[in-house]
Amino acid sequence: MLSGVLNSDKAISMNIAIMRAFVAIRKVLLQQNDLKVQLQEIKDRLGEHDVQLNQIYDAMENLLDEKASQRKWNERERIGFKK
Repeated sequence: MLSGVLNSDKAISMNIAIMRAFVAIRKVLLQQNDLKVQLQEIKDRLGEHDVQLNQIYDAMENLLDEKASQRKWNERERIGFKK
């Protein structure tokens, strides 16, 4: 506050340095807020991907189970009349 009132070269340069520091702090805070938003968007996308990957894994397991059951059906011992 005193650097804004005094009229010396050193006080003026100090006042300019203080203002630049506040501007830099404001930029950092705005960037941090943007990063928070970006991280939240990434987190949301990854959450959607997890759901989609789980659906794919479930579908693959179902297909594998069906193939295993068909294989067992084809390899079973035949009963009834034999030719």
